[in-house]
Amino acid sequence: MNDQVARTSLAGEWTVRQDGPTPADAPDGAGLDGSIPGEVPGDVYHDLLRAEEIPDPFVEDNELDVQWVGQTDWTYTRTIDVGEAQLAHDEHRLVFEGLDTVAAVSVNGTVVGSSDNMFRRYEFAVGDALEAGENEIAVAFASPVEYAAERAGEYPYEVRSIEFPVEQPHRNFIRKAQCHFGWDWGTCLPTVGIWRDAELVSFSEPRITDVAVGQEHAVAGDNGDDGGDGAEGADVPSRTVDLQVDLRVEAPAAGDYEVSLAIDDDAVGDGTTARTTHSVALEAGVSEPSLSLTVEDPELWWPAGHGDQPLYDLTVGLAPVGEAAAVGEGGEPADTAGERVGFREIELVRERDDAGESFGFEVNGRPIYAKGANWIPTDGIPTRVDTADYERLLGDAVAANMNTIRIWGGGIYERDEFYETCDELGLLVWQDFMFACALYPSDDEFIDSVAAEAEYQVRRLSAHPSIALWCGNNENEEMLREWIGEGAEDYDTYAADYDDLYLETLGPIVESLDPDGRAFWPASPHSTSPDVLPNDTSEGDVHFWDVWHSGDPFSRYLEAEPRFASEFGYQSFPSIETLSDVLEPADMNPTAPLMEHHQRNPGGNGRILQRMVDHFRIPFDMADFVYLSQVQQGLAIETAIEHWRRLQPHCMGTIYWQLNDMWQVASWSSIEYGGRWKALQHVARRFYAPVLVSTVPVDEEGNRLAREADADVHEVWVTSDRDHALEGDVELRVETFSGETLRAETIELDIGARESEAVATVDPAALDADPSEVLVRAEYTGPEGSYAKHEVLDVYKRLALPEVDLDVTVDGDEVTVAADAAALYVHLDQGPLAGVFSDNFFDLAAGEERTVTFDRRDGDDGDLADALSVTHLRETY
Repeated sequence: MNDQVARTSLAGEWTVRQDGPTPADAPDGAGLDGSIPGEVPGDVYHDLLRAEEIPDPFVEDNELDVQWVGQTDWTYTRTIDVGEAQLAHDEHRLVFEGLDTVAAVSVNGTVVGSSDNMFRRYEFAVGDALEAGENEIAVAFASPVEYAAERAGEYPYEVRSIEFPVEQPHRNFIRKAQCHFGWDWGTCLPTVGIWRDAELVSFSEPRITDVAVGQEHAVAGDNGDDGGDGAEGADVPSRTVDLQVDLRVEAPAAGDYEVSLAIDDDAVGDGTTARTTHSVALEAGVSEPSLSLTVEDPELWWPAGHGDQPLYDLTVGLAPVGEAAAVGEGGEPADTAGERVGFREIELVRERDDAGESFGFEVNGRPIYAKGANWIPTDGIPTRVDTADYERLLGDAVAANMNTIRIWGGGIYERDEFYETCDELGLLVWQDFMFACALYPSDDEFIDSVAAEAEYQVRRLSAHPSIALWCGNNENEEMLREWIGEGAEDYDTYAADYDDLYLETLGPIVESLDPDGRAFWPASPHSTSPDVLPNDTSEGDVHFWDVWHSGDPFSRYLEAEPRFASEFGYQSFPSIETLSDVLEPADMNPTAPLMEHHQRNPGGNGRILQRMVDHFRIPFDMADFVYLSQVQQGLAIETAIEHWRRLQPHCMGTIYWQLNDMWQVASWSSIEYGGRWKALQHVARRFYAPVLVSTVPVDEEGNRLAREADADVHEVWVTSDRDHALEGDVELRVETFSGETLRAETIELDIGARESEAVATVDPAALDADPSEVLVRAEYTGPEGSYAKHEVLDVYKRLALPEVDLDVTVDGDEVTVAADAAALYVHLDQGPLAGVFSDNFFDLAAGEERTVTFDRRDGDDGDLADALSVTHLRETY
């Protein structure tokens, strides 16, 4: 610890007590007498669970019985010892990285500050309140539910928001994770607590509070590839990168100082180093010097699938003039800070064309097709989330060939470890500001709070190479312009509020404080032309919900041609293993009350069942129903993404809804709460492969059709994300389910970089077999990553599927499955074992075998052979 800046962590054990009465409508026995241990960082639900004062809110419908917690005031207290040496410093700050949400902070009974925003850092001057020896710190939290209701009641007019089946109202009046008040996939658990790190900071010299980093690239003699995918043997041009390092420094007194900036290659090992020292004059209080550092020929950071992700350590040192500011140069800096930097250029490309306006990302000068999923908060009880959860879920995204994650605006700005993991894995982050599915107040107090939030978050996150875009909100412009509409009586008032918040507050903050110059996109969805509605497919990004919310058939996806699809989804049920954690067997029925409690989208279970009637023969077993719901979900999203990938470069991104869950629930996720992969996650690994082989039925005029329609031919497409021409062939085989060959052909490819082409057609009328008995198999055989495509020529429920004798062999963690006839959507279920198969829910032609590996997790060493069960589509009826 530096003598000039002393830090005392406040993380660890606190005490928490209930303040005031338990709400009158709470269940019998609700409420806390006395106090219990509290954890920091943490939240009150977690603390009450640890103390066994409440039931698990995720089990059955216990969530309804713990609503009193969010309606109640709570106080967290602890004592710290402050020695004479620390007390002798000139300045003392109590620093909270996150207070959730409305709180008054006291030291030794003296109120030193208050909070009303979960998303910003608070620093309170406490020098006058501290004493030598023991000091009591108290954080008194007001009920977020009551606070939001009071604010709404005081406001001069109604400010609308979308409502959900289980919710607390008026979420838009409190700067808190909106989904904490309930959502159509999530719990209603309005947390309170010190949810991020806290510390006492004492200092007598300047301290660095924030480091924001931008970069400007200059390339000399750009005569070749710049080092990403496919660059082997290319002539790589020299590159100079000027780093802009914007500091925020708090000084007890004015003075002249030196700031050292250094890039070291310790992590990368390529010999790249750069150092410089700047002289700065600091004012008493807060100064914001902007400095520069030039780096020659660093290795470039690339999105996953397009190259490596080298990360360099940037170190900042601060010292009085004449003393060594750099670490390790014979002196002790007054303060140091650091960031990890990935060198890359990123641009949101929007160009007018005949169809409207393009929308897509370029990284290091190359177009990148965004392949990803939306991210929601990982747990309804936030304290339970740790770095391992981030690494697992984000690693699963990359394992499914994703390169993009959208942090949705109804959750939280994630912890530092989330963004660090994205940097390491090469995941581009579409970062929403935390506003979703509502209109918001725009009085001065609210706008000032939002401005402080945005300033903090932009400074905090700007150094991360993974951050690709700042987005103002989720669906709020769509709500204003399309759901409410310009004809509404209060439209002009709402429109003015909207402009104040997003266009006049957030946009200018991003422009002024992000030194990397990333784009600010006002909303998602959004169109730039004022006469074009936000969710128009001709420009900007779209949220395409016609298939799920409107109940349209999957073929509706084939009619849409968006420029960038940032939300679309279809629901399924989680596995029986996951449901068993919260429901008894008797409740595992789609229309059972407790099962419906674990479905938050009104009519969702019925919608799954209705579409299942269209596609499949209805099962009579809950396990088969869950299996088919997941197969159906995979089929829906596969239909959309295969089509939209075939459209590139017209469409340059797909981010489906959603990657993860926050509890055990029927939802749009591809990964269940707890980490089990649904069918969709396995299907995503295939439809997001660098080289995609897909099929689509078309009529005589080339119009795309649903599988159940009378197609003229089925086209076979190859779509490549690679930055170079493809090598290899496509092996096309058409056969009956029993294995009789109807057609076999090798197709030589001639596909350039980032191209998509139809390479063959299959005419059902030309086959000597009934379409209900035919399987088409097309496989790219070149060196790039790809998966074989299996396709049938009729609706699944009309197929004459044979009864199949699967031969299953388990050798350690390897499973080999062979079929004597066609088997569709072969599912390997590991039972209670924690882990993921390298492939699953796959098709096998007659005589085909597949060997997959089980990747164990959480140290699970159970016997796979004993736990394994295998099923396929024919076994559901």
